[in-house]
Amino acid sequence: MSCIYWLMTKNALYRAIYAAKAEERRLDFNRKGEKVSRDSRYHYFTILLRQLTRWINEFRPTHIHVFWDVPRKEVWRRKIHPGYKDRSSSQYVEDISEDLYNVTVIAKEFFDVMNVKQYYKNNMEADDLIYAATSLLHPRNSLIISSDSDMIQIPYSYNSSKQYDPGKRKVIEAPDIHPVIQKALVGDKSDHIVGYKGIGPKKSAPIANNYCELAKFLEDKGADVFLMNMLLIDLSLNPKLMSNQLYVIRQLAKPLVFDKDKINKLIMEHKVNGMLQEFNDLVLPFSNLK
Repeated sequence: MSCIYWLMTKNALYRAIYAAKAEERRLDFNRKGEKVSRDSRYHYFTILLRQLTRWINEFRPTHIHVFWDVPRKEVWRRKIHPGYKDRSSSQYVEDISEDLYNVTVIAKEFFDVMNVKQYYKNNMEADDLIYAATSLLHPRNSLIISSDSDMIQIPYSYNSSKQYDPGKRKVIEAPDIHPVIQKALVGDKSDHIVGYKGIGPKKSAPIANNYCELAKFLEDKGADVFLMNMLLIDLSLNPKLMSNQLYVIRQLAKPLVFDKDKINKLIMEHKVNGMLQEFNDLVLPFSNLK
C-alpha cells in the first residue's frame, strides 16, 4: 500500500541545526587539543538528509512532500491575534535564525531536483497546507513527521493519517479527547494563546468530551475566548482552506525531477560537506520516489 509522507521541514531543520551545533561544541578541539576547522564539519543539509533517509528506510514512503512556513510576522493568524507565536529570545538556547534561513534556501534548491514536492504559500503555516493536502488525498495513507502538538488534530479527524514524533521516535496515538476543543479551553503557551484561567488538561477533559458540559461552561465563562482560540487552532476553520486545496492540487500536478548532475553541481556550489561521501546513502533513496 502506498504511503505519502508529509514533512514539516522547519521542524526537521531545527532538529538538524541544534544537533549539529551541539556536536560542534563537543568537537571544537581534537584529541591533541588543536582547534578544529569548522569548514571540515558536515553541512547542516547533509545532517537533514541523514534524518530524512533514516525515515525513508524505516517507513518506505512512495512519495515525499515537504511544507514550509512563511515568516512568523506574515502568518494570517496574527491579523486576528497580534501576539500569536510571539516568543522571547530566552526561550531558545541559541539564536539559529541566520543558519536556518541559509540552509532553507539551499534545501529548496536541492529538493527541486530530488523527486520531492514542496509547498509554500503566502500567509500560511505548514500546518495549514498539510491539513489541506490530507483532506484532499484521504483515504490514502499518510504519515506526518513532526513534533508539533497541533498536528495530532489531523490523525484525529482523518484515520488515514498518522503522526510520527521524531523526538519521541514513535507514532503518536490519536487522543480520545477532542484535541482542538481541549486546547481551545486550555490555551497553548508555545503559540502565545491564552485559555481559561484555572482550566488545565485534567479539568478540560470532561468538558471537551461532553457537548452539554461544554455548552454550560461557555454559557457560564463566556464564549469569546473559546471562539477566538478555535479559529487560531482548528486547521479546518482556516478561511483560505479551499484556496489552499486548490494550491495543493496545482503542486501535485507538477512533474517530479531527479537530476544527479544538478545535485552534484549544487553540492559543489554550496560546499555541502559530507554529501558526496555519503551520496549513495543520502541521495539515491530519493531516486525511487514517485
